[in-house]
Amino acid sequence: MNYLSSSLFQLLYCGLLLLANPESALIFFIISFAMSLVAINGIYKYIKAPAGICFIDFFSTSILLAYALSTFITQINIYFLKSIDVAHYFQLGQASLSTALASVSFVSVALVGLSRWVPMPIHLPNFDKNDLREGLWVIFAIVVASIYCVLTGLMAFQGLMFSDAEHTSISPFASMVSFALAPAGIMALIMASGKYEISRLNRWFLYGLAATLWIITFTQGRRLLVYLALLYLMFYAFDNFGRLLWRKKLLFSLFVGLFAYLGVKLFFAFRVAGWESPGTKDAIELVHSAINILSNPSKYDYDYLLSETSLERPFVIKYLSQIIDKARFDNWMSGDAIVATLLFSIPSLFIGVKTFALDEGLIHPRLGLPIDDDANTILTTGIADFGWLGMVLYPVLVLLILRFLMVLVNKSGIKWLDCFVQFGVLFLLINIECSMASYWSFVRSTLIIVIAAVALRLVANSFLVRRIYLS
Repeated sequence: MNYLSSSLFQLLYCGLLLLANPESALIFFIISFAMSLVAINGIYKYIKAPAGICFIDFFSTSILLAYALSTFITQINIYFLKSIDVAHYFQLGQASLSTALASVSFVSVALVGLSRWVPMPIHLPNFDKNDLREGLWVIFAIVVASIYCVLTGLMAFQGLMFSDAEHTSISPFASMVSFALAPAGIMALIMASGKYEISRLNRWFLYGLAATLWIITFTQGRRLLVYLALLYLMFYAFDNFGRLLWRKKLLFSLFVGLFAYLGVKLFFAFRVAGWESPGTKDAIELVHSAINILSNPSKYDYDYLLSETSLERPFVIKYLSQIIDKARFDNWMSGDAIVATLLFSIPSLFIGVKTFALDEGLIHPRLGLPIDDDANTILTTGIADFGWLGMVLYPVLVLLILRFLMVLVNKSGIKWLDCFVQFGVLFLLINIECSMASYWSFVRSTLIIVIAAVALRLVANSFLVRRIYLS
């Protein structure tokens, strides 16, 4: 009877029930709740035993969190605030929403099945003293670089990383630093709270670095700081034998939860400050404006704006349902969408100024949708390119490429870099609401870092060998 309780079959049943009753708002509500339970159970499993994380299964859980759990919570909020269902509130067809959620369940089924056939587990680091020393210096360098990028405006609010006033050239340095924020923070936390023998001073120094990197993500996006908080929870508080210390974990969870809540409010204050001073890249000015907004919320309608955006923005399945409605065999992109994101990740030095359309600007004219800022994910790109087949195959393609990348990094023999890239992949996979360009940019940045790290190690080793020979 295991097949009846297996998450794979639970998700399969959910998808089939949605397709059998597409017009039922009640079935939609019940199924979104059931799929949310599968996602929450997966997160609990990872928090309890992070060493057992499988990348493919983790990606499936992330997709369910982004689509099913957000859908369930949005339904509850809208019903209690507006006394109507989400289809009426967003002026969508109930069948469209049911079909979109069913497609999410089938994608998750495919990923869960693949994870059982080809498991891709993470490998928690086993650092020696030299690895710890190298890792600490790398994390410290990333913290210094990130502070520099924020103060100079290279890494501006909401992840803008343009190096010129015309916003035509992305700063390669800021892009690399942005890529490094999350994995460096997670690595600092696991080095500080894990089984390693380090001094009390270094332990608290690492905690401070992890906290600094998390605070910097407050300026980059609400989702990003919440996702980083979740990964911090997963890798915190294990003893020398890898056993979970529940009391520390619970206390840390309360602290992180409170801090993340304050961070979300602070981030939205930054957003309102950006509206008040459009185009500003002065970080100090933005901070002063945000503090003023939090001190005088009524003056800026802060609470109303926050409640409205919190009600509508998390409902990411809305955009997926619109794409599914419009995508037909005769207007599929046939790979144009994924090629555009791949070209976008190539440095301008090699292909010149990037003036081509991307994401909504490319897809919407073909499908007959107005160009707007919508919740891009790998699923929307997949279905715009090749329909349901693309929606299933694109996540698998990305996972295979990331797996090849991790094997390549592992072959370098640099332990901190191996750990760094694994945590970077986890953060990338949990951040579902992003363009396909984000995956290619991660691969590009990782390859650059691998080449630089290997070259530096070779130079350092040759210098050491030379000193020994001369002595």
